[in-house]
Amino acid sequence: MDQSRTGASIPGGAIADRAVTIEGIGTSLPPFLLTHAHALEFARERAKVSEETLSAYERMMAGSDIDTRAIALDDFAETLDRDHDRILARFERWAVALSVQAVERSLESSGVPAEEVDFLAVTTCTGYLCPGLSSYVAERCRLRPNVSRVDIVGMGCGAAVPALEQASQYLASHSDGTAVVVSTEICSAAMFPGDAIDLIVSNTIFGDGSAAAVLRRSPRRDADANGSRCRPQVLGFESLLVPEWRDGLRFRTEGGHLRNVLSRQVPSRAGEACRAIADSLLARHGLGRSDVDYWVIHAGGKAVLNAIQRALELPANALDASRSVMRRCGNMSSPTVLFVLDETHREKRPLKGERAVLSSFGAGFAAHAALLEY
Repeated sequence: MDQSRTGASIPGGAIADRAVTIEGIGTSLPPFLLTHAHALEFARERAKVSEETLSAYERMMAGSDIDTRAIALDDFAETLDRDHDRILARFERWAVALSVQAVERSLESSGVPAEEVDFLAVTTCTGYLCPGLSSYVAERCRLRPNVSRVDIVGMGCGAAVPALEQASQYLASHSDGTAVVVSTEICSAAMFPGDAIDLIVSNTIFGDGSAAAVLRRSPRRDADANGSRCRPQVLGFESLLVPEWRDGLRFRTEGGHLRNVLSRQVPSRAGEACRAIADSLLARHGLGRSDVDYWVIHAGGKAVLNAIQRALELPANALDASRSVMRRCGNMSSPTVLFVLDETHREKRPLKGERAVLSSFGAGFAAHAALLEY
């Protein structure tokens, strides 16, 4: 068996005692909750969009299956601000605050003190800082000065899974280490006004948020203190890059501002890519789709989830956790798949021996997957 992309050794199909384990997850949302009614009122009264564009927003929102989105701002009028310095300042303020809260919650849920963290990976694509966001997170969370850090940028919605892979690879050579991954996006800092349909879709579905996960490579612990929860161990990863699809899902800059690009082919391509990497990943471990108990899929949008469900030939309720996160939070870009994993743990309470495929996808066009076993 090819184990070049996993921190676990799995002789005879059994999970090794020293496998990488996801010990805890923490999530964070900004306090401003945006409903469709509020967004439409704002578009009509404050943004002064045309009647044609307003009708398009109404159609998109009505069919989105999204009830609320959390937006990182004090006043929704800030979304109209075109001053790059103020936009970046808003990104920095909220990205740091949400990241710190998510990391602290993940450490609390795993029972790991901050001083034990050896490796920190931070992903974001909706704002640029130098030094990177990891510098601020390490400081505010009081991590050790010698913590190893990596900032992963430019991978869009798919970034959380490659970050988990980086953490797993670190732990493969640091057997007593602790790694933290945090994915944070302030998508509202990249809202771009315009009448193009992809801008309308973007402004309709994206929200803000942060999610963190704590990983350790330690003797297996099947349950938490009260014996009620199994933890997922990482068996392996798979990725796919399709450069010829790059221009259909990406950011580009206009007037110095990020502008999302979403082609109509994104749902079908997401379905095709997720099927390819899931089947490849499962085959490497002698498994098929019927061996998977939970599908933890990035909630990229209603059409995207429908396309993935068809491509993987999944039962009607297989993506309930993804749809639940989308309904409450919209598409938060990179942290979304960790929100879905957290939702799966809270609502489904996986049992020992059950398996999950965790998959995200985004700019590139790139797709990523991890195989977990509880």
